Amino acid sequence: MRDHVMVIDRTMLVKWHIRLLNLVIDIAVVFIFFILLGLFATLLTYAGYYGLYDWVTNMNGLTDRLVTTFVLVAYLFLMENFTQRSVGKFITGTIVVSERGGKPSVKAFLTRALCRIIWFETLSFIADFPRGWHDTASDTYVVDRKKYMEALQLKNSFDEIGAEQHNY
Repeated sequence: MRDHVMVIDRTMLVKWHIRLLNLVIDIAVVFIFFILLGLFATLLTYAGYYGLYDWVTNMNGLTDRLVTTFVLVAYLFLMENFTQRSVGKFITGTIVVSERGGKPSVKAFLTRALCRIIWFETLSFIADFPRGWHDTASDTYVVDRKKYMEALQLKNSFDEIGAEQHNY
């Protein structure tokens, strides 16, 4: 069990339009990945390899949805697990933190990513300060990184003052 790092207060939480922007940017990143995959498959045909090109161009609807879902889940899990942020969160200055205020566990990041498979999960964001099902299921919050870092620095300053007083 991770220690309680700090209390996440309402002033750090991100409003719905920023969360929506994160989603749009992250979908664009996945879209760009598939464009690059298509270009790569096309380039391989010039070298005489048609396997990837044939697979990509002849994919049925179900396979397309499964591959797209897998890529989105893998992208979000890997990015957030290693950086606590996706490309969308880097651009909007937001970060994923645990309910205890620290870095979430690998299990929490995996839960967040897998919950996004639920197509109606986006309905859980209808609020001024939304907390989606992938947030509640993983015990995480998406917060403004600048406000979070300022609060963390302030907390650490108070902790250092308290530690200095106990050394007498």
